[in-house]
Order: sequence, then C-alpha cells, then structure tokens
Amino acid sequence: MENRIKYIVAALAAAVFMAAAYYLPAETFLAVFAAGLFLVPTSFFVYMLQSVSRD
Repeated sequence: MENRIKYIVAALAAAVFMAAAYYLPAETFLAVFAAGLFLVPTSFFVYMLQSVSRD
C-alpha cells in the first residue's frame, strides 16, 4: 500500500459517482456519460495537435 492516497481518492471518486447515479435523474446521468464519450476523442485530438506543433 505505498500509494494509499491514490486508493483513497479512487474510492471516494467511485462513491461520489455511484451516489450521483443513484440520486440524480437518469437523463442527467446519461448526459454526463455521453459528454464523457465526446471528451475522450477530443482530448486525444488535442494531445495529437500538441505533439505535432512541437516538431
């Protein structure tokens, strides 16, 4: 357990995510999930643009 703080933060983030999914309406949860699906390719695209501009 050399990374105890990482485990605690991950557990807290998971608990907050599960509580939000339980208490918020389903439409809110689905909207956040869909936004995350758009965020991954966008962040990859930005990362690729940064690596090209440094050459």
